[in-house]
Amino acid sequence: MPPRKVGGLNSDKIIEIATAFHLSKILFVGVEFDVFSLIGKGKLTPAEVAGKCYLPVRSATRLLNGLTAINLLKYKNGKYFNTPVSLAYLVKGKPDYLGGLMRAYDKILYDRWGELGEAIKKDSYGRVFGEKGDTIGNISIDPEIAKAAMAAQHAYSVKPAEELASSFNFSKYKHLLDLGGGSGIISVMAAKKHPKLKATIFDFPPVCKVAEGTIANYKMNSRVKTHPGNILKDPFPQGADLILISGILDGYNEENCRKMVNKAYDYLPKGGAIILKESIVKDDRTGPLFPVLFSIALMIETEGGDSRSRGEMTKWLKDAGFKNISFKTMTKLSGKFRNLGYVTGVK
Repeated sequence: MPPRKVGGLNSDKIIEIATAFHLSKILFVGVEFDVFSLIGKGKLTPAEVAGKCYLPVRSATRLLNGLTAINLLKYKNGKYFNTPVSLAYLVKGKPDYLGGLMRAYDKILYDRWGELGEAIKKDSYGRVFGEKGDTIGNISIDPEIAKAAMAAQHAYSVKPAEELASSFNFSKYKHLLDLGGGSGIISVMAAKKHPKLKATIFDFPPVCKVAEGTIANYKMNSRVKTHPGNILKDPFPQGADLILISGILDGYNEENCRKMVNKAYDYLPKGGAIILKESIVKDDRTGPLFPVLFSIALMIETEGGDSRSRGEMTKWLKDAGFKNISFKTMTKLSGKFRNLGYVTGVK
């Protein structure tokens, strides 16, 4: 049925939004069956793809056509092949492979978003879905959840880590303390870019195990270490003059965010600095799109988590006592969609 026109308007935009989940699920299933990796740099017929994926030809063809319609595959002379974007991000073995992230979106978030109305009705989070704790709590105690979560996080953190390593002047400091450092990619990239810098990743024990793998992969064991613990409850490891809090403030309520910032201020020596890096939401919280959507996801998954604005992070630093506060956006390598940026301050 064609979109109905009303007073010169039509319903295209509404229908586009309403059916957007079709697009994401087609992508997720394509990744699930590893279609992009199996095609690689080649060109395959529907029967060849079906054979490699162990799928019926008829249904495989429908999937391939769907992936073509959303511009993740191309079709010519009876064969399908990857687009440049698919080759870069959806083929296993590529440095920027996003398959792990897509699997996390599919297996963790997709069903949860189906319960969004209930979560909003109850102003609740993961326990709406019968879980015993929120995402951060589960990561802190379960090695398998931690491994899956860090694999997903790492996939879209490499480019921002490279950008931060170039954008911020780490060379002024001797030792970086990376609070909630996750896979460790930012510490690794910063140390790689700045040969005199040492770094310590302070995170939950299961996460530190993942970070140790990243450190080993980049052969940075001599200057990047891990320190397992709870960043809210345990003392910070000694010796750092620079603290990074990246991509975790959105997982905590404001009280705990302030607690982290205040604890960092008390810890740092005079002249020491702090970096707060997040996907930045507008102060009125109505945009940009990604941090607003992420804010809703955080409501579902965490107890008190929310996307963070430049204004509130600046206020936290000021209230803690930091001076020379500044803000910088990150779009050169990180892209614009996530609206990444960071606030810095000096003690």
